[in-house]
Amino acid sequence: MKKIICMMLIFVSLLFGCGGNPVETPDPLVQWIVDAELDAARTPEELYAAALEEDMLVVYSTSTRMRDVARSFERQYPGLIVSVEHHREGELYDILRQNYENRNFAADIVISADGRGIMLNEFLPRDIVVKYTPYDIASKILPGNNDEILMLAGEASVFSYNEKYYAEPPISNWWELTEQRWSGMLYIPSPIRSMTTLAFFITIIENSDLMAQAYEDFYGIPLDLPPEESAGREFFRRLSENGVTIVNSSDEAAEIIGAPGSDSPYVGIVISSKTRLRGLGYEMTNHYGMEPFAGTYAPVSIMIAGGASSINTAKLFIRWALGEADGQGEGYQPYLQSGAWSVRSDVRDETGVRSEELNLLFLDSAYLYENQQNFFDFWEELLTSG
Repeated sequence: MKKIICMMLIFVSLLFGCGGNPVETPDPLVQWIVDAELDAARTPEELYAAALEEDMLVVYSTSTRMRDVARSFERQYPGLIVSVEHHREGELYDILRQNYENRNFAADIVISADGRGIMLNEFLPRDIVVKYTPYDIASKILPGNNDEILMLAGEASVFSYNEKYYAEPPISNWWELTEQRWSGMLYIPSPIRSMTTLAFFITIIENSDLMAQAYEDFYGIPLDLPPEESAGREFFRRLSENGVTIVNSSDEAAEIIGAPGSDSPYVGIVISSKTRLRGLGYEMTNHYGMEPFAGTYAPVSIMIAGGASSINTAKLFIRWALGEADGQGEGYQPYLQSGAWSVRSDVRDETGVRSEELNLLFLDSAYLYENQQNFFDFWEELLTSG
């Protein structure tokens, strides 16, 4: 009996510590990071052999093209199975948070455009997502696409129109969309549901000085602003007053703008990669010559989920998604279509002009993260006042 009591006391002392407070449960990701060997140089053959001993790969993705990548991966590596779960960006954040809090590390790969800066500012510091760059691909990634987060491909929020209805771009300056002739003609994805649209809107507000100058350059007079108002916020207020139509996604906007046979006069702000739908007969094109900037650059990232159980399969999948060492792997093809940009220096895409040659605004993740609630409040004000 004394022996049992003694053991119980030892257990209690270990549980509560000398001060009588419970000992904090150690973060399981600390050891997982060590075991994951993210810096190890493993060949595809080595990873494949180890991956065959692992479970099905689970991919959380905001990009529907990831299903094409998964199918080609399974053909390339028989015996490996990939499950792609498609989530909207906001849903993705919530699921990853819940998984982390419940220690339910259900995902292996995370694909995200991070339109709210949450991946970089919240998830990365806590190892909810971690970066893995294949050792023989790292030197081929273009600058700015492999810093804290590894990018898979570049996209942008841009102005798009029906090339069958308009022989040339119908506008050249963003402020033109606030004019009466475009009343009810503009379709945009909701910034509450589309994080790329949210990032576009917040970035315009961040660059209000450019918007103010663009107004003066186009109309020849300074923008008359209410006290303590910015040109960016005024732009969105005027869009709202001009009858802009809010839809759920870029897919819905693309359908209205350029569906096959539509000959549509409507225009929109969409994610640039939707022009790949021209392969299905869509008549839409992007205008990269807008003033004072073409749009906002919103790259898609590919990261390993912290706590991933199929770590070797995840590493192999990232290699495949980036086209393997030589860039020729089939897995990268879905992200080289019109309206998207390769992040590799040795691989060309179908867009025809490099992203760095366009006047695109780059997202400031810290600014997005710190100002998202301010924008949500502003957007709610616009919706209720309209």
